[in-house]
Amino acid sequence: MRFISITGFFPDEAQDDSLQFELDITGSEMNEKVAQLIESKPLDEVEPGELLLTQDQITALENLLNVSFPEGLEYFMGICATY
Repeated sequence: MRFISITGFFPDEAQDDSLQFELDITGSEMNEKVAQLIESKPLDEVEPGELLLTQDQITALENLLNVSFPEGLEYFMGICATY
């Protein structure tokens, strides 16, 4: 099964390149909603890899997931697989 993970890093790698935020999306229904919101396609059609998210996408995710993302980070959406 595939799921979406949202990660956040400081924009300046020289400051600190370690992971600052991570949110794994749980539940197949919510993963599908996030895939549709960000990529406008079903989760199984989203390409592997990481996608840099825009501020508008972060705001939409905050509303959908009812989560506050820390300010000052760059956020990425990645597709993960469970075994």
